[in-house]
Parts: sequence; structure tokens; C-alpha cells
Amino acid sequence: MSNTDSKLLVAVDDGYAQTKLYTVLPDGTEVKQVRRSSIRTGKEGIGSINGDGFVGLYEVDGVGFTVSELIESENTQFDGFHTSVLDRVLVNHALVEANLGDAQVSLWTGLPVSDYFRAGKKDDDKIAAKRANLLKPVKSGAPDVIIPTITDVKVGCQAVSAWIDFAMNDNLELRDDIDGAIAIVDIGGRTTDIATVIGGQNVDHRRSGTDNIGMLDVYAGLQHGIAKKFDVRGGLPIGDLARAMRNPAKTIKLWGKERDISEIIDEVLAEYQGLLTRAIERVIGNGASIDKVVFVGGGSALFTGLREKFPHNGETVDDPEFANARGLHKYARYQAQLAAQGE
Repeated sequence: MSNTDSKLLVAVDDGYAQTKLYTVLPDGTEVKQVRRSSIRTGKEGIGSINGDGFVGLYEVDGVGFTVSELIESENTQFDGFHTSVLDRVLVNHALVEANLGDAQVSLWTGLPVSDYFRAGKKDDDKIAAKRANLLKPVKSGAPDVIIPTITDVKVGCQAVSAWIDFAMNDNLELRDDIDGAIAIVDIGGRTTDIATVIGGQNVDHRRSGTDNIGMLDVYAGLQHGIAKKFDVRGGLPIGDLARAMRNPAKTIKLWGKERDISEIIDEVLAEYQGLLTRAIERVIGNGASIDKVVFVGGGSALFTGLREKFPHNGETVDDPEFANARGLHKYARYQAQLAAQGE
């Protein structure tokens, strides 16, 4: 079941660097979107060229917020981000940009491993705080923009959600090879999450955890290298840095011309791959007791060399950026299926 009679099931992976949305419309259309988590307090005055008015403008308790990849974002790398007004506005903006109209939304979202679990148990306080935050209202700053209504919120564990995406196909059927120990390595914006699931149903907390290394750190390293080589003063937009990092030509436009930054990119990737390798090994060692090490998240496509550290069991899922959101959506459907069978 993708949706109830009156509610649309929507999964949002609200990360520090990117906000990913996944849903399936009543007609079976799959909707996937990924946007940079770029937000600033205040009305930045970003308007459409045809004069339709401001875009990405929201208001909470009389305070304006602008969400746009055309602006330089406030720093989202702080501990309370997942229960902040910034996160709430970004999630609502994702619903608007998905063109969900006046839908009644049943929202599923997640928390990093270290926030979702505490001493081996769910951290009910943090989960409740995130639910309460996302249920608070956000007002559109443009009269023609309709924000879908969030009627209820469920919160899962991000890396465990990615395990569900790996373990379960679109028909909610489980793979045959998930009975052993599977470590999910989720390389996100601010953090790298590791969740080791054993026996297909239990989290091994001794081999799970969160490290504060992510793609935002990588972009900061890239910016530093570019500034040093080309004498660039002032910050470069993260969007430009992200595109350069994924650009096969490894170039970035400076002063109107494409500049070769391949050596800088290679050096930054090598540095952070070393940091990530050590972070992973602190949690799961060299993977000898792990059946599969599965890489997901926005950084997994860049750090392909990490799989070589686990030559017998390392792999990356298809479309790794959406693993968390897809897994949340699958889990919600699976729970609804079980509930229907119990009626």
C-alpha cells in the first residue's frame, strides 16, 4: 500500500546537505526529488523572471525564511538541526516542490544512528521532539503556493532504513542473503552513519555508530584547495563545488572560465577517503566478521575506493542517494500490509 484512502505516504530523508523526497502517487507514478538543504533566515527576495512573485519564501511565527539553491545557506551542521525550524521549513519546501498540492501527507523521516538510539534503545525523547517539530505549521510566503498538510509523522533510523531498502524489493519481498551480518555505511552531508544488522532483524550496537565526517567537510576541503591555488577570496557556492566534484572533467568556472581542479579534487578525495576508512574500521574493523558492507548516501558514489577496502563483501546499491527515503517508504508500506492482514 503506497497511500491510504485519504493520505499520501511520503518519505523525506532530511539531511544536513540534501533533502531527498520519495513517494508513489495514487496512479502509481514514482516521485523522487533531491535538493540542496539551502536555507537562510529572512526574505532574500528571490523572484521568478516572469514576475510571478517570490519563490521559496516561508514564514514561521512571523519570521521569514528563504529556501533556494541560488543563495548561500546558513550552516546546517549543528546538533539540533533535526528538531530545528530550518529542518521544518526544508521538509515543507520539499513537499511543495514535489507538486503534491493540497494532499494530506503521512510523513516518514529519520534520525542518524547516534540520535535514534541511546544505550541500545530507541531515544524516545529525540524521536518525539522531531515528530513535534514537523507537526508544527509553516506558512507560505506566496499566496499561490499551497503547502500540503502533514497529518502525522513517523521517525525511523536512517541507516537501518537503508538496510530495509537493500533487503526488500519494491514488492516488499525479502532477499535470500540477509541472514548474516550486514553493515550499512551511509555517507551523508554532516555524518557517516553505520548500522550493522544481524539475523535480518537485530541491530548490533557494538558495530554501529555515527562519525561527524560528511560531504560538507569534503566541499569545505575542496574550497580551501581552490582558494589557495587560484587566490579566490570569499566563499564559493556549495552547489558549484558539488557540481565540480561530480563533473567528469573536474573543472569549475572561475572568473567566467572553466578551470582544471582535477589535482585538488583527487587530493581532497584521497584525504577524506582515508578519514572515512579509519572511521569505518573503528566500528567494524576490516569487515572480516561482516557478510556484506553496503555503501549508501550521497558520498558513496564519489568514494568508490572504499569498496576496495572490503574486496569480498563491499558493494553500493543502485541510486544510493535515495536508499534512506526508499527504505522508509518500503517499511511504512510493509507495516500497513501487516496491519491489513491482521484485520
